[in-house]
Amino acid sequence: MMDGFGDLREVRVYIVDTTAFIQNAPLQEIADNVITCPEVVSEITNKRQLRRLVVLPYDLNVKEVFSEHIKIITEFAKKTGDYPSLSATDIKVMALTYQLEKEKNGTSHLRLEPLMQRPLVTTENIVSDMNPDVTGFFLPGKSKNCVESVKRCENLVDQDNKDMRESDIESDDVNESSTAESSDDENAGWITPSNIEVAKKHVNSELTEEKHVSVACITTDFAMQNVLRQMNLNVCSLDGRLIKQLRTYILRCYTCFKTTSIMTKKFCPKCGNNTLKKVAVSLDENGKQQIHINPKKPLTARGKKFSLPKIRGGKHPNNPILVEDQPMPDNRPSRLARTKNNPLDDDYIAGFSPFVMRDVNSKSAQLCIRPNQEFKHWMKKIQMKLVEKENDFSYLP
Repeated sequence: MMDGFGDLREVRVYIVDTTAFIQNAPLQEIADNVITCPEVVSEITNKRQLRRLVVLPYDLNVKEVFSEHIKIITEFAKKTGDYPSLSATDIKVMALTYQLEKEKNGTSHLRLEPLMQRPLVTTENIVSDMNPDVTGFFLPGKSKNCVESVKRCENLVDQDNKDMRESDIESDDVNESSTAESSDDENAGWITPSNIEVAKKHVNSELTEEKHVSVACITTDFAMQNVLRQMNLNVCSLDGRLIKQLRTYILRCYTCFKTTSIMTKKFCPKCGNNTLKKVAVSLDENGKQQIHINPKKPLTARGKKFSLPKIRGGKHPNNPILVEDQPMPDNRPSRLARTKNNPLDDDYIAGFSPFVMRDVNSKSAQLCIRPNQEFKHWMKKIQMKLVEKENDFSYLP
């Protein structure tokens, strides 16, 4: 049985993400039914993984997801703040988990709103934050006798520390001979290639929660695990890589420090700059919102080192998007491209199928540009090569 699963022989239905196929997980040992969506299978492109997928030792069922379940998962992911970190395939896998859980056990135990984390209540912080000038409250000051008694206690503690240091120096002289004998055990406690498997099992046994469930989703994506656990759906992982706590995220501008819970925003709603960063948020003991900034993720300097290119005109300018209300070109097909697919037009060329709706001759089609498609800077070279190849007539006599 795989490490990090616990007692999972009671799991009847498994909704599998792409990671299980990439790592060749033995799912036949822990589940009766393995189900996935077509998008997961299409993500597997490696030849070795495709060979394994053809000869799986278990039956892989592929099911379609209902659109109403996709909408529920999408709205819930926006509330938790994980929506920008999820792909369309991830949302469909979670929607399939919700769909099968609804068929098996119903939706009465599932949450419709995410949980907000609350830290432990400490009375010390509450007393220190109290304002003594508030009407109806009186905090007496410290008396002089109390201050003097505290100083006496500190002096006694310092004297005891000096005595302890002298005794420690004497004991160090006695133990010098014993340290030479214990030098052979200096590698004790370190993780080596010989004991790494034992260390993994020890860590996984601490993180594994034994629970008998009928429907579970297996994934190693932390954003998917956060959404599923916030929704009270069952989650399993490979090698025990599960999240330790549930989190809720918002967007915070590091220029004007404005926060917004609309995770689809790209520009700050106050200053208008592209300076939004995802941060975790929780509620303190007083019910106030507390923001947790991760210092391990420094602010990136991408797009701030070189000057911006000159604004270009034309049908396909591909200018950088700098503001939220920047006008964008429609990139619609030309009139000539539309007439070639119109069988009622006077200039319609006989021989073409009137049912063809794909434009392959216009400039937008040659540049691989489609409406509402984000243009990448690395696509320019590929597009220019395609255009040169189409316009190359050197092979003609």
